[in-house]
Amino acid sequence: MNPISCFIWVLRRDLHLSWRNRTALGVSLVFFVLVSSLFPLAINPDPQLLSAMGVAVIWVTALLANLLSLGQIFEQDWRDGTLTQLLLLPAPPSVMIAAKITAHWLGFGLPLLLLTPLIALQYQLPSLAYGPLLMGLLLGTAILSGLGALISALILGLEKGGALLALLQLPLCVPVLIFGCQAVLLVLGGASAMPAIWLLLALWVAATFFIPYLCALAIKQMY
Repeated sequence: MNPISCFIWVLRRDLHLSWRNRTALGVSLVFFVLVSSLFPLAINPDPQLLSAMGVAVIWVTALLANLLSLGQIFEQDWRDGTLTQLLLLPAPPSVMIAAKITAHWLGFGLPLLLLTPLIALQYQLPSLAYGPLLMGLLLGTAILSGLGALISALILGLEKGGALLALLQLPLCVPVLIFGCQAVLLVLGGASAMPAIWLLLALWVAATFFIPYLCALAIKQMY
């Protein structure tokens, strides 16, 4: 089995498992929709105020919802022994891990992107803000999945690891949050969103190349 075949096989397997256990990912998406929808009901319905805070609310709720879904990446496979078998596949462990990160993003990040325009309508964001918002979330959620996989690999097997996962990941997500919000705020201020988008793209490239290898090193320390 070559690395590409291994990647596709693990990706299809994890997507199938995500569909069978879709309740866990569904909870994360419901959390994203409910929390982001409550803010417009609790503040003054001034269009300028809603637009100013809407981007930050969407990004923060996306970040918190992502934390709820990260247990699906390694924890279940580690508990039932499947992770050990996956490490024996005739391909570098980083290929298997990259497939699991991609499957997590397809199960969580992609549905979140589809729901975001509906949430943005509640904040009366102008149409020109939708492009940078979705582009930022496209890159940002992929980065968040990678960072979540790395922290999950580092704390794998620890009791009460959920709180530790949030404690370790939230500081790492600050640049993603800042650049993602800044992309929209630049457009709303009449400037170009590309400086912030390019920074997010650079973070995504770095995460794509380095995180699977770092995850593999962390997991191998357990065996």
